[in-house]
Amino acid sequence: MKIQELIILGILKESPRHGYEIKKIMKKELGIFTSLENKSIYYPLKIMETKALIKKTAVQDKGKLFRYVYNITPKGNKEFKKLAMDALLSEKRPFIDIDIPLYFLPYLEKKEVMARLRLRKRFLERVKSWLADYLEDQQAFPSHQVLLLKHHLNLLNAEESFVEEIIKIVKSQ
Repeated sequence: MKIQELIILGILKESPRHGYEIKKIMKKELGIFTSLENKSIYYPLKIMETKALIKKTAVQDKGKLFRYVYNITPKGNKEFKKLAMDALLSEKRPFIDIDIPLYFLPYLEKKEVMARLRLRKRFLERVKSWLADYLEDQQAFPSHQVLLLKHHLNLLNAEESFVEEIIKIVKSQ
């Protein structure tokens, strides 16, 4: 929940938003950088409201139904800073799903493993290409977002290189 809180608080630092808007930003803008999935945004918002990190206000837009707009509170601002600083020093290692099947590699069919690894490599190439294209228009993004895109491009390069190494090893066995 901590990363989810950090994301929601960060979005609310930009401006007050309603729940659907928060969910949309999380999916569209941050979805490429995190595997965090929100089936319902309202449950975490309720918890954060209970903790007094955010405050909801009922508003009515021109002839529409009431909806709630969420604002970050002073306590939420402090929590945002704490969570962001903690995340910068996080000692959690990135765990990647491919590591588990590698542990059990001797029990898997070589032909099927090779087919899946080739598919994974193509997927990584597509994502890398997409990110590189995205980065070509660097002026469309603030510098901190360019750093984030470059970080993920570097991670993808490392993952692609590792998958190529696995393919060579599996092939030679």
